[in-house]
Amino acid sequence: MRPRTSRRSAPRRWSAAAFALLAVVAAPCWTSSGRALAASPEPWSDTDPQSPPTRYELGDFGVRGGAEYRANVLYIDPLDLTAESNRKINIIEHRLRLDATTDWMDKVRITTSMDVMDGVLWGDNGSYGGEPESTSGANVNSNNVNAAKVCVRQTGASTVDPKSYQHSLCPADYLHVRRLYGDVVTPIGLFRIGRQAFTEGAAVALNDGNGRRNRFGVTNRGNTVDRILFATKPLEAFKAPDMRDRSENKGIFLVLAYDRNVVDEPMKLGDDVQTWVTAVRALDPAPQIGLPFRDVEARLFHGYRFDRRNDTKVNAIGGRVSTRYGKFYGGLDAAAFIGETSEVSKAFAVVTNDPVQSQAIRQLGARAVARYDTRWWTAYLEADYASGDSDPQVGTPLTQFRFSEDSTVGLLLFKHVFAYQTARASAAGVELLRSLNAPTLPVEAIASRGAFTNAMAIFPQFDVRPTKDLLFRTGVLMAWAPAPVHDPVQSQQKRDGTTISDDLVNFNGGKPGKFYGTEVDARVQWRYLDHFAFDLEGAILFPGDALEDQDGNAVRSVMVQGRTTFFF
Repeated sequence: MRPRTSRRSAPRRWSAAAFALLAVVAAPCWTSSGRALAASPEPWSDTDPQSPPTRYELGDFGVRGGAEYRANVLYIDPLDLTAESNRKINIIEHRLRLDATTDWMDKVRITTSMDVMDGVLWGDNGSYGGEPESTSGANVNSNNVNAAKVCVRQTGASTVDPKSYQHSLCPADYLHVRRLYGDVVTPIGLFRIGRQAFTEGAAVALNDGNGRRNRFGVTNRGNTVDRILFATKPLEAFKAPDMRDRSENKGIFLVLAYDRNVVDEPMKLGDDVQTWVTAVRALDPAPQIGLPFRDVEARLFHGYRFDRRNDTKVNAIGGRVSTRYGKFYGGLDAAAFIGETSEVSKAFAVVTNDPVQSQAIRQLGARAVARYDTRWWTAYLEADYASGDSDPQVGTPLTQFRFSEDSTVGLLLFKHVFAYQTARASAAGVELLRSLNAPTLPVEAIASRGAFTNAMAIFPQFDVRPTKDLLFRTGVLMAWAPAPVHDPVQSQQKRDGTTISDDLVNFNGGKPGKFYGTEVDARVQWRYLDHFAFDLEGAILFPGDALEDQDGNAVRSVMVQGRTTFFF
């Protein structure tokens, strides 16, 4: 096998036109020409990797591959800002990611991506005869390891009290198939069928989870969907053959997609959740307008999700614009969800005895970034917004927006501290609804899983690069809530009148507040031979009133994280 160098494998007449738009709602790691769609303008991300895998030929067939192994150690003291015991967390975990594509003449392809030992803890963890089960009856006898991960489980007596839930151990998967799809390039465009990424890159609502793009922290599995997708460059069909632009990084592109999101009962159609997607993207790396603009991108998308059982009708509308002007680089990414559903009302009605209603959905999220890049340093300013919900009752609109959990904002506040608070509340809420035989469990969504939600933030950052292999980065995150931060399950249980505003409690049982706090982040990275990186990250969180308990207490938290990454 050899890297592709000849012109023999270049039946690319339509592949270039077909692949460039997949960045709107799909996430290929590479295209038919070997160029990375992921390298498109994205001012809030690091371009890592900077190039796609090499294609190797064997006659008419070709293969591409990628591998990344990381080991990450995490220490937080305290994770629970209001507890007097079981406050800390200290873990080391693995992940190996394997990507591969097999093709015929680069026109018919099968692509897969798998995570091996994702989140598996170092050591022999669990209890003998328990779940997960350790390999030895006594810790002192341990000579092997097992597959366990950190999760939130009930450790106290009450199933419906959030404080009865803490980080514990659960069995982990040795192998998780995150992507599996086929591509075929036809004379009219590209068809992609199978389990694929919701979007390419790091958007506010969705993230492909590929690469090492986060300015702080790591990505996990990304967002995945089962989809039939068609992409093409429609305007080129109206041009003479010798005038057609077949490039992958310039022009106007169109994508159409159908998603099958949920099938609860195969014998019924009314409970299926489905989505139709239409998207348009315009790219121009060097516009001929007499000004130093580069890497111009604009995209718009519309998705319509629906089911009949819960009268769900949701329109997802959003877009992005970004460009470079000299050393300045900026962009805006936004998404809005507008529609209605009765699914949440049906579940909460078993708690409140309120009549089931169809609730309006009005949610908005956005990220804006401006930066100034030189060879040695970067000044970076980020502003983020995710709408909140001030009233959890079933008769009011659903207005809380949640970023993709892999589109991270900071290291500690949202990624770990708030994620832990909401995970405990969600676990208690799920058990409560299960005990009342609720038809669905929407309180599972209370767990933020590290996502930025019900918040607006300013996040200035500064990078210094004394050599090409060494990076120093620091930032200060300040975050507020547009709506008072509250636990919707506990608040509705405490409701004692016609209004709920005086009954709201936050995730620590305290009075709802609007200031999350201030976080100071830092990162040092050293790279070696383009295939190894060591990262050391740290954060200090000074909490605000949104994180305090009923006595007004919430202590300062400190985090340290070290990571080695091997990648090919």
